[in-house]
Formats: sequence, C-alpha cells, structure tokens
Amino acid sequence: MSVFSENLEAFTDLQKQGMEPVRQFTGIAVETFETLARKNYALAGDVLEFAVSQAKLPVDVSEPKELFERQVASSKAFSELLTTRANEYVELGKAFQEKASGIVSAQATKPATRKSSKKAA
Repeated sequence: MSVFSENLEAFTDLQKQGMEPVRQFTGIAVETFETLARKNYALAGDVLEFAVSQAKLPVDVSEPKELFERQVASSKAFSELLTTRANEYVELGKAFQEKASGIVSAQATKPATRKSSKKAA
C-alpha cells in the first residue's frame, strides 16, 4: 500500500471518529425536539380547553357567586396544570443536558487513535 493510500485511510478514519459525536448529538437533539413539540402541542390544547371552559361559564351559570367560585376553581386547576407542564419542560431540559454531557464526556476521555504512516526509504 502506498503512503498516499495509508494517509487517505487514516484521514477517513479520523473523519469518522470526529463525526461520531455530531451524529450522536443530532440523534439526541431530534428526539428532544420531537418531545418538546409534542409538549407544546399538549400545552396549546390545555390553553384551548381552559379558554373555552372560561368562555362557557357565564352561559352555564347564572348566579354571580357560583360563577366567581367556578372561575376561581377552574383558574386554580389550570394554574396547577401549568406548573406540572413547566416541571415537564425542566425535566426535558435536564435529560437533554445529561445526554449531551455524556457525549462530551465520552469524547473527552476517549484517546485519539491515529494510524502512523511509515515512509518508504
């Protein structure tokens, strides 16, 4: 095998090694994006449900005191739901950070392997 061929093979191997963390990170990013998009979709549904229920209350309830009590109860339940959703976003961010840190840590501790090429005398 010629020196050029050996160098080209070594270069190709280094490219593969260098791109592997990018490939892994892209997989994590896509997975996280999908989860985030689905959470946003669920949150939009929650907001829609709350808005519709609040709009219907004056139609469904004729007594002002009962209307106020139901609005307060509904608002409290929605607030608790939003708190739960916010915690889900925090957990998603932590999970992404842990996975991404794992890739970085693995690369930092991985020794660089390089084939040595010997020139023919």
